[in-house]
Amino acid sequence: MDRREHARREVWNAFLGSAARQGDPYALLLGVPEDPGPLYVQLREKGPLYRSAIGTWVTGRHSVAGRILRDRRFGVRLTNGEKAPEAIEFDNSMLGQDPPNHTRLRKLAAPTFNPRRMEKWRSRVEEYVDELIDGILVRRGKFNFMTAFAQQLPVRVVGELLGIPEQYRHSAFRLTRRMAHLMDGDASAEVADDVLQAIDESARMFDEIVALVRENPGENMISDLLPALDDDSMSLDELIALCTFLILAGVETTVNLIGNATATLLGHPEQWAAFKDDVSLAPGVVQETLRYETPVQQYRRIVQEDLELDGVFLPADTELAICAGAANRDPEAYHDPDRFDITRSVTRKGEPEVLSFSLGTHFCLGATLARIEAEVAMTGVANRLPDLRQVAPVRRRNSYIVRGMMQFPVAAA
Repeated sequence: MDRREHARREVWNAFLGSAARQGDPYALLLGVPEDPGPLYVQLREKGPLYRSAIGTWVTGRHSVAGRILRDRRFGVRLTNGEKAPEAIEFDNSMLGQDPPNHTRLRKLAAPTFNPRRMEKWRSRVEEYVDELIDGILVRRGKFNFMTAFAQQLPVRVVGELLGIPEQYRHSAFRLTRRMAHLMDGDASAEVADDVLQAIDESARMFDEIVALVRENPGENMISDLLPALDDDSMSLDELIALCTFLILAGVETTVNLIGNATATLLGHPEQWAAFKDDVSLAPGVVQETLRYETPVQQYRRIVQEDLELDGVFLPADTELAICAGAANRDPEAYHDPDRFDITRSVTRKGEPEVLSFSLGTHFCLGATLARIEAEVAMTGVANRLPDLRQVAPVRRRNSYIVRGMMQFPVAAA
């Protein structure tokens, strides 16, 4: 990283610190508080849409956030088609594209993630969960739930789903951990160069993988997309970027969904006991975790044309931050929103959908698979690790975008 970029980051950090000291709730959220709940309240109290002290327009209201996510007048690129400035420049495939490119890429990848096709993965996920818990029970004693279980499951599932040959999967996971800073919003100067190097290594690795899969195709996404390469519907660079993005997003979000669900259950003993008594509540556990401890805390959208939103004039290219974590606890949308209740999806059927997988054009393609993985994982934990308990404080990720843990020390007996 050059000196000019380093200086820019220093100025930004000083500016952010000043806004936080002024008590701006959005700036304070960017500081990654242990408990963001009180800041969610302050942010919503600022109104449907407010301009943070750092200059970004922000909403934590569910109704406003939902309208923005569904409205095609809000995109992810500037009106000239360029990407907005980012801490680390990265071709993040569909996530960084607006229609028509987004539509084309999503249409090509969608058959792999068809919900009915995804449901066939449930038995395979059950096998992986049993294998991982077998290993935990053999070792016994204390362990880090994140590295021993939560991280391992999606790595195996996504590796097989994409078609990554076995000999590459360890390298793919290692690269994913190095690139995970991309999910954290703004990598520090110390890690930015390593992230860029990991991106290059991943691209070279997937170039080799695509060639191997072409020689021996199977039931996986890369094989599904080979015809698109052959008829020029998709370029090799686009396929490589898609694979890199999916292994990053598919692993990171599911890891934190599983980790957050387990930690939140252990922190609410009555809910943990109810779930162990009735593991058919697994979908409710997952749904409530998505709402209460939202893994992806916020999204960015850019205004595509001059417009007015809730009485505020927003010129084209204005950037907005949609705080999904705050919106998912909006009392105007959810009854008693700061209460974790794994029966909520049954007892409160009239409540709106959570924003944890976004909405509209950029609704998460892998949402069905993520839910299946988390439901099976939580069922396995409740059935086979009923005495699981936390034995030391957690260490959270230093991320204002992803809410999750790096270390979650537990014991199984």
